[in-house]
Amino acid sequence: MVSRAVRPVALMVIAVAATLGLSAPLTPNNAADAAGDGYDVGNWTDPNGKDHRIRWNPCQPAVTYAVNSRQSGNTSAARAAAVADVKAAFRRVSNRTGIPFSYSGRTTEIPRNSSKESWSSRQKAAEIVVSWVNQSRPKFRSNLLTNSGSGYASGVGGWMMRAWTDAGGKWQAAIGRGFVVLNAGHNNLYQPGFGKGTTRGALLLHEIGHAVGLGHVGTTKEIMYPTMLSREHSRYKSGDQTGLKRVGRPLGCIPGASDAWPQI
Repeated sequence: MVSRAVRPVALMVIAVAATLGLSAPLTPNNAADAAGDGYDVGNWTDPNGKDHRIRWNPCQPAVTYAVNSRQSGNTSAARAAAVADVKAAFRRVSNRTGIPFSYSGRTTEIPRNSSKESWSSRQKAAEIVVSWVNQSRPKFRSNLLTNSGSGYASGVGGWMMRAWTDAGGKWQAAIGRGFVVLNAGHNNLYQPGFGKGTTRGALLLHEIGHAVGLGHVGTTKEIMYPTMLSREHSRYKSGDQTGLKRVGRPLGCIPGASDAWPQI
């Protein structure tokens, strides 16, 4: 039996991506610090001094995700193409992490905080919600996508982690909720798919990368570089792949995660 009396050490990470020209490139003051800056993964240190990788439990039947595509395009065909890109991105993340993902369908949910609840407790459609938002329309706005002063970013992704003690008094920790919010005002800046150029596929891979535990890196060749660039191919590069492996199935199961995080 797992004790859940311990605070859900509600560690939350939000990271943004912006199109070239809307955010400054990395500087020495905020460059990634992992593995020659090819990838960045996080750890949480428990009260006993032990480090835990911040990650999903790869042994749950599946991490569910739902998509709010209402603001992703002006036609049903465009919105269907956006959902197809989301599905393709999750397949690529699954291939690199070993974590199973399951599509729960479309939703009208928009990840956002309220005055009483965080986004993570408000999500009902799936464990990860991917949503396009329109910051010029209150009904379709998310306060998770903030204005830096020079405009809104193209996207933001994040996760919520809980920590608990098991029956033997050992600490465990796992991500159990995630989100991806994409700026519909930037739809015309991204080509559909995962081909050449500045693509929606690359943006999705970047933000889903955040939702599974990756941070920004300081080398432009990686998808997790914080500025969206024109590329020959929109796919995870060697550093991205290493990072995804290090938050994935090779690290093993997380005991008690399904008790700490009721699955959706």
